[in-house]
Amino acid sequence: PDQIDLLLEASRADWAEVEPAIFGTLLESALNPLERHDLGAHYTPRAYVERLVLPTVIEPLREEWTAVQSAAVSLHEQGKDAEAIRLVKAFHIRLASLRVLDPACGSGNFLYVTLEHLKRLEGEVLDTLESLGERQTLLELEGISVDPHQLLGLELNPRAATIAEMVLWIGYLQWHVRTHGAVHPPEPIIRDFRNIQCRDAVLDYDRMEWVTDDSGQPVSRWDGRT
Repeated sequence: PDQIDLLLEASRADWAEVEPAIFGTLLESALNPLERHDLGAHYTPRAYVERLVLPTVIEPLREEWTAVQSAAVSLHEQGKDAEAIRLVKAFHIRLASLRVLDPACGSGNFLYVTLEHLKRLEGEVLDTLESLGERQTLLELEGISVDPHQLLGLELNPRAATIAEMVLWIGYLQWHVRTHGAVHPPEPIIRDFRNIQCRDAVLDYDRMEWVTDDSGQPVSRWDGRT
């Protein structure tokens, strides 16, 4: 009952402007020092996240987009708007089908920042399409959009994995509200994409088997806590 009361209290709060990155700090503070050491759990500031995300994911896409934009402008000046729209839509489809994996995603900060930058780029693509006469409502009906299913994460800590999924959805829904205002996103609002998996990024195994002594009893060792 106490936990349900806390959940109800949290649901009454205004989450519209919460910064999703804070959940990494909350998780880190909730772990004891040994857990933090074992998991390598450390909140990475946004500036450091962008040092990796921008050159590896966003800048190559922006180079592609610049080339597509130039070609579309050239076609538009020649009166070939249909061809220009096809070209820009092809890039949008590529953007909405891209997959980005963080094999040790923690609370999802790297994935969240990546999603935010992808949505910014998508906004530019949609603005270009609209300027060429393609209405965004048609694109929405086609179901083409950058969303959390493209951001894949592996994480050993079940709490961190759950937080990572929540962080992505909060970031995605905040972006929708800022862009579309009171227009509700398609139902269901949150989907179970299973894009964040609680598992080992290196080893794949069917089960864990305990080391046993000669009498068949599990062998235990002191880990400093239990």
